[in-house]
Amino acid sequence: MRIITILTAGVLSGLLLIVIVPSARAAALRFPVRSMTLANVRGIWGNPLAKTGPIGIHHYRQWIYPHFVVVFEERRVIASIETHPLRLPRPDPLPSLPR
Repeated sequence: MRIITILTAGVLSGLLLIVIVPSARAAALRFPVRSMTLANVRGIWGNPLAKTGPIGIHHYRQWIYPHFVVVFEERRVIASIETHPLRLPRPDPLPSLPR
């Protein structure tokens, strides 16, 4: 499966000009970018750990990956949010009880 991302499109003298980014360049992205499709995200980052939705009249959904969460409206990315693991200090050892 070959994935391409349309970077820009414009009309010049009646001709449609489309500039595409090959899949190798798209794979170098850290997070999905706005307007990528569900198929683009799955093709580059694989299946998510978990999914939520669709919710509401705009069919919002989230795909949860180890280091980021992708929010979709309908079938397009509207946001990618980086997540960080919660790092708590190591608890103090329990005091020993007298015998």
